[in-house]
Amino acid sequence: MSSNLFSQAEIDRLPTILDVVEQISAEENKIALHFVSQIPSPEHLDEGRYMYVSEHKDRNVVRLMPTSQSPFKYYRGQSKYHTPCVPSLFRSKKAGELPTTEDIAERLIKVCEFVLLLVQHPVYRIVSQNIMVDSVALAQHYGLATEYLDITNSKWVAAFFASTRYDSETDTYYPVGRDYDDGFGVMYISKDFNRGELPKEFFDKNGVIGYQYFERPTKQSSFGYGLLIGEDFNESPYFNKVFFRHDIEASTIVYNMSYRQNRFIPKDELSKLANKILVSTIVTRRAVDLCRCNYFYDRNERFLDDICMKKGLTIREDNTPIADFEKTILESDLKHWMEFGRYDLESRILPIVPVTTVNLGNRNDKNSKLYE
Repeated sequence: MSSNLFSQAEIDRLPTILDVVEQISAEENKIALHFVSQIPSPEHLDEGRYMYVSEHKDRNVVRLMPTSQSPFKYYRGQSKYHTPCVPSLFRSKKAGELPTTEDIAERLIKVCEFVLLLVQHPVYRIVSQNIMVDSVALAQHYGLATEYLDITNSKWVAAFFASTRYDSETDTYYPVGRDYDDGFGVMYISKDFNRGELPKEFFDKNGVIGYQYFERPTKQSSFGYGLLIGEDFNESPYFNKVFFRHDIEASTIVYNMSYRQNRFIPKDELSKLANKILVSTIVTRRAVDLCRCNYFYDRNERFLDDICMKKGLTIREDNTPIADFEKTILESDLKHWMEFGRYDLESRILPIVPVTTVNLGNRNDKNSKLYE
C-alpha cells in the first residue's frame, strides 16, 4: 500500500524525475573525470557492454555483468511508495499481513514450472554452458513471484519504472502525472562506498543477473536484491530514498526515451508463455517435485500435493507441459543465435586487460612522451 508522507504543498516542492536523473548525471560526470588519463579508454562506463565477474559466494560461477556510467551504484524506481516494500513472493492480499505458507508454495510451484519451460529452449541451454543463466531472475522479470526485488545500475531504467504505471490487461506501461496515486514516487539510490570497501553483506543480498538470452533482465541492466520474509526494503541500510513529484511532461520524456517501453520491456514469446503458466489452474508433477526438492526438501511427499488441493490446483501426472514453445520458434531462435546473436554478444563483452594510469603531462610540452 502507498503511504501519504507529504502534504500537497510539500509535494509541490519535490523535484521531478528528470531533476533526479540530472543530479545522478552530474555525479556520473564527476566519476568519469577520474578515468580520463586511463589506457585503455573507459569502455566499462558504457551501458550496453558486459564484463566478466565471478559469483560472490562461488568463484567458479561466472556471470556477464552489465556496465554502467555509475560503477558500484544501484537504483530502484517506483511510481508508488509502498510500506512495507517487499518482493512479490512475500506480498499478501491483506495489508499488514504476511502471506501464508500455502500462498508461497503455490507461487514457487509456478516458478518451477517456468524453469522447466526454459530448459526446453536450445539457446538457453547453449548459453548456460559458459555463463550463469539465472532462471529465477528470468521468472521475476516475466511476472512470476520470487524473493527478489529488481534493482539496476542504469538510471534510465529506474527512471522509467519510477514514472510509469503498468496495465496488466494490456501488458503495457503508461507515463503518469500528478493525479496518479499520491502524486509522488521514489527512487532508491545506493549509498556511496569507496571501491574495495563495499560491504560484504550488501553483495550477500545483491546478485548480478547480467546477460540473459531472454532480453528483459538484460535490457534492464538488472540485479536481484534478495529479501527474507518479513524484511522491508525501506529499512535497507545500503540505500537512500529520493522522493519526487509526478509530472506528466517529465514522465512522457522518460517514456519516449525508452522507445515507448520497448527498450526495456521487449515483447517476446516467453512473456505469453509465462502468463499462461501464471494463470493456469493446472501444474505438472515435475514442477511440484522440483519445488519440493528446491524449497521444501524437509517436508513429506504429500505436503505440496495437499497444498495444491487446497489452492484448487490440479496436478498433471503425465507431465504434459502447461506451456511450451512452438517448434518453429525454437528453430528460428536457434538459427538467429548461430548466425548473429552469439557474435553480437561477443562484440559487447569487454576484454580482460590491465588498466594503466599514465601522466598525460602538458600537451604543449614537446618533451612529453606523447609527442615521441
